[in-house]
Amino acid sequence: MCLIAFGLACVLLVLLRFLAGFIIWFVIISLSLASIGVTIYAWCMWKAYKKEVEKLASDDSSRSIKEAKVKHWLAGAIVMTIFTVIFLLIVIIMRNRIKLVAALFKEAGKAIISMPLILLQPIWTFLVLAAVLAGWFAGYVYIHTSQDVVVDPETSYVSYHITTFFKVMKWYHLLAFFWLTQFIIACQHVVIAGSVASWFFTRDKSQLDSPIWTSFYRLVRYHLGSVALGSLLIALLKLVRAIFKGLERQMTNHPDYCKYLLKCCQCCLWCFERFLVFINRNALIEIAIYGYSFCKGAQQAFHLLSSNVLRVAAINSLGDFILLLGKVGVAVATAFAGLEIIKNKEDLQHSWVPVTIGCIFAFLISHCFLGVYEMAIDTLFLCFCEDCERNDGVEKPYYMSSGLMVFVENSKKALEAEENGKNEGG
Repeated sequence: MCLIAFGLACVLLVLLRFLAGFIIWFVIISLSLASIGVTIYAWCMWKAYKKEVEKLASDDSSRSIKEAKVKHWLAGAIVMTIFTVIFLLIVIIMRNRIKLVAALFKEAGKAIISMPLILLQPIWTFLVLAAVLAGWFAGYVYIHTSQDVVVDPETSYVSYHITTFFKVMKWYHLLAFFWLTQFIIACQHVVIAGSVASWFFTRDKSQLDSPIWTSFYRLVRYHLGSVALGSLLIALLKLVRAIFKGLERQMTNHPDYCKYLLKCCQCCLWCFERFLVFINRNALIEIAIYGYSFCKGAQQAFHLLSSNVLRVAAINSLGDFILLLGKVGVAVATAFAGLEIIKNKEDLQHSWVPVTIGCIFAFLISHCFLGVYEMAIDTLFLCFCEDCERNDGVEKPYYMSSGLMVFVENSKKALEAEENGKNEGG
C-alpha cells in the first residue's frame, strides 16, 4: 500500500505539472455548482414544508414539528444563499489571481521536474527527525526516572518523589524537542527555497549546476543562525501553549470562567502561532534568495505579502485546498487498493487495521511530496514578487517565464521586448 501511495503521489505531481489549470478550475466550478445546488435544494425543501404546514389544520399535533422544520430550512436556505453569493463574487473578483495560482502550479512542476532529487529532501528530514525523536525519548526516560526514593520508617512503604529540578528539566526538555524539530523542518525549507530560487533566477536553465547542493552549502555556511532564531521563536510559543494546556488540566476545581479564559488565551496563542509560522516560512525564503538576516528577511517578506494581499489569499486558500484534496485523494485511492489486496485473505479478521495504517502512511507520503510542491509554489510566488519589484521588463528584463509575465501590469511591453530580443538573436 505504501508503494501504491508512492506511485500515486508521483502521478499526482505529473498531473499538477501538466493539468494544473484544468484541475483548479474543475474544483472551483464543481464547488460553485455544488453550492448553487444545495441552495436550490434548501429553498425547495422550505417551500415544500411550508405548503404542508398550510394544508394542516391549526389543531393538528404534527403542525408544531412541521413549523419547526420550516424555520430550520428557511435559516439553512438563507445561510446557503449568502454563502453562495459571497463565494461566486470572490471567484469573479479573484479570477485573475486564480489564473496566477494555476500558472504557479505549472512553474513549480517545471522546477521540480528539472530538479527531481529535490523530492528526496523529505526523506532526509524524516530520518533526522526520527533520530532526534529517539534521542529525545531516551532523554525523557532518564529525566522521568530520576526520582528520589522515600521510605516510610513506620510502614517501610517505598515511594518515589521527583524533585523540582527535574520537573523544570521536563519543560526544558520539551522546549528542546520543539526547537530541534522546528529547526530541522526549517532547514528543509531553506534548502528547497534556495534550490527553486536558483532555478527561477537563472535565465538559461541548462546552465543550472547542482542547485540543491549549493543551497545546502549556503544553509550550513551562512544561514544556520537565522534558521535557529526563527525556529526558537516558534518553539517558545509552542512551549507557552503547552504550559497553558497543563494549567487547564489542573484547574478541575476552579470556576468555569477561569477555564474559558484559558481557552481564549490558547485560541489567541494558536492564531499568533499560525501567523508566526507563516511569516517565518516566507522569511526563510527571503533568506534563501538574498542571504538576509532573519529580521531583515521577515521584514521584506511581510512587505511583499502585504502589498500582494489578494494574491496571497488566493494562493493560500485555493492552493492549499487543491493540495489537501490531492493528499486525501491519494489516501482514499490507497484504501481502495488495500481493500482489493486483502479481500481474499480469509485468515485476516480485522481488515480495517492494515487499511487504516496504510491510509495513514499514504497520507504522510503524499504530504511529503506535496509539501515540497507547496514550498516550491510559495518560493516562486515571492520570486515573482521580487522580480516585479526589481525589474521593469524592458531596461531590466524579467527572470520570470512568459506564462507569468501575463500577470504583470506592464506585461505587454515586457513580452514585446522579449520577442524583439528573440528576433534580434535570430
